[in-house]
Amino acid sequence: MNRTAYIAGKITGLPKGHVKDKFNMMARQLMCMGYHVVKPDAVNDDTKPWDDAVRNDIKKMLECDEVHLLPDWQESRGAQLERDIA
Repeated sequence: MNRTAYIAGKITGLPKGHVKDKFNMMARQLMCMGYHVVKPDAVNDDTKPWDDAVRNDIKKMLECDEVHLLPDWQESRGAQLERDIA
């Protein structure tokens, strides 16, 4: 399987370490199932304004075959947009 999965979940307002851990945990699970993984926390840097970061995330998401939602996706305006677009 050479499918690519995008992971969507809450980032804004959370400690960097927590964000990295939860996205990496899901990424490991998906990679074990044979997916290539795209994570928004790895796509953007912290210097971009929120709207620029979300636009960039959505561009990357649209290149993926699937979107996987973290349990906290509903607490994130960006993840809600990503889900709606997907």
